[in-house]
Amino acid sequence: MPKPITPLVGCDVFVLNEKNELLMIKRADNGFWALPGGCHDLGETPKMCAIRECKEEAGYDVEVTELLGVFSSNCYAYVNYPWKENQFCHILYRAHIVGGQAKTSSETTEVGWFTESNIPPLTDGHEPRIRVGFAAAKDPKLKPYFE
Repeated sequence: MPKPITPLVGCDVFVLNEKNELLMIKRADNGFWALPGGCHDLGETPKMCAIRECKEEAGYDVEVTELLGVFSSNCYAYVNYPWKENQFCHILYRAHIVGGQAKTSSETTEVGWFTESNIPPLTDGHEPRIRVGFAAAKDPKLKPYFE
């Protein structure tokens, strides 16, 4: 029996500061902005992945506090994402900063904070995740979103 071909799992964090600004990273591979996050590694939980990816891509240590939603790359078009042959299941968590400082990496060229009305040009699939994150920030009773 051949090895199954399955979607990759990506884990992202939605982090707001005291000014209600969203933490975002500018991707080195396509120059567009995104939530900190990335692919789940073997041997870690999705929550561990989200924490690791935020540290690697943005320099911040975070505590994950809540599941905000589960998203599928089947629901958006690949326009500027460089790895178009992959399919993803994205898990979005709310988190808050517990340490670290803004720092870029080989995967990021900038780390920034943005208001809901001033979101920069986004890489594919991040607009719906950001919309859900801000909706959940406004309504704590909102249930996790899923596709």
